[in-house]
Amino acid sequence: MPFRPNLDEIEKSYAKVLAQWQQIDDQLEKSKVGRKDTPFDTQLMENMLSAWEYIDYFIKKKDYSLLSNKGGPDMLEINHRVHYGVDAEQRAEYKKAIKATTEKFSKQVLPIRNYYKNKIKNKHSIDIIASEIFIATIGQPQLYIEGNHRSGSIVASWINLEHNKPPFVLSVDNALAFFRPAQEIKKFNKRSMWRSLTKLPKHKNDFKKFWVNYCDMRFASK
Repeated sequence: MPFRPNLDEIEKSYAKVLAQWQQIDDQLEKSKVGRKDTPFDTQLMENMLSAWEYIDYFIKKKDYSLLSNKGGPDMLEINHRVHYGVDAEQRAEYKKAIKATTEKFSKQVLPIRNYYKNKIKNKHSIDIIASEIFIATIGQPQLYIEGNHRSGSIVASWINLEHNKPPFVLSVDNALAFFRPAQEIKKFNKRSMWRSLTKLPKHKNDFKKFWVNYCDMRFASK
């Protein structure tokens, strides 16, 4: 059985981020990595926790890879949850946005699936695979319309968990280290997902180091 997310510890970490978000955001702003467009508020925290709950459910109940063809609806559900949680009324209100996200995802996901399948087949480092899947998710042209950082970190964490390695969870200690390279990767403007996977040597190396350093066994359980 693969590792599962430790939901209690994830909630504790998010609660600390929530309590100190103003100070964190001020530091991000000073570093010109401001996150004013998506403040870490109570609703965002609840939505993120619901996405982790879905990953826990997926690991327990599903017998296929998240990055397989069959896993497409599950990858979309993660993105829907980071935006809307499990609120049916909100999802109904934003059904056009959900449809547009589904259409974009369907156009962009194939290179990521193929990359994952080939790297796993050839027994590449799980840390490298997970970090590069995250890079491909947030790098232009991006996998989803919005919420790529949040969704991408959870999808990449599933890769770790699936292979008995700890996930990445945002914390007070890693927020600045996370958002700085992530924002640089996001700005990298290439037309294809394949270029995002292969043409970012400096940012790829920086983020791989970050991924290894900040994925934490506190947030994994059996």
